[in-house]
Amino acid sequence: MTEKGEKKEETPEIKSENNKKDKIDQETSSEKGIEDADQPKKKYIFNCTKCGQCCENRETVPLSLADIRSWSRSGVLNAVYPHIKFKTFQTDDKNQYIALVLVGTEKGCPMFDQENRLCNIYHSMPLECKAFPLGFNGKNYYIKDATVPGLGQGTMTKDRLIEDRDNAREDFEARLDTQILLPLLYSAFMQNLVEQQQQIMEEMPQDKREQLEELLKKPKPDT
Repeated sequence: MTEKGEKKEETPEIKSENNKKDKIDQETSSEKGIEDADQPKKKYIFNCTKCGQCCENRETVPLSLADIRSWSRSGVLNAVYPHIKFKTFQTDDKNQYIALVLVGTEKGCPMFDQENRLCNIYHSMPLECKAFPLGFNGKNYYIKDATVPGLGQGTMTKDRLIEDRDNAREDFEARLDTQILLPLLYSAFMQNLVEQQQQIMEEMPQDKREQLEELLKKPKPDT
């Protein structure tokens, strides 16, 4: 009980949570798509409408080694494996890098069921999808797609805000770790492939080898 006129202080726990939420709102609101120069800052609010827009319009879905580890544990890796590819991207300064992605033969995520508008691996979705549309760049949170339905709609609880923030940060850190290891894994994979091809050529009968070499020398017909 406090004396009359004396202000009761918040407990450290409540103050800490309030400060944490305010910081998330401020960091998220500072990014493009959340803040308008002529408007006051808006809080990050997102409630998925399950419309499938972010699934069917994807060229590729960025992956991390953490995603593959998760799929191995959940038992869906065999279903996802055919769609996991190495892809080369180019940065704004013309540098190239190799990334691990999920890609299908047609536009859209290959794990999205177009007919039923459902994700076939909803309970084991990639970290990038779990965080979408919120992203993290190592310093600030930002919106990856300001046109996605559900953005700015409804309400956002403190726990949901923290959960989305944590998902975005986890995705960033997992892909950062993957980018460090991936060049080494890719080089080892390609070296192993070359060695296997050389072994096959060496074990091939001389006449078959000559036939293969002739076929490889022939120019490809115009299509």
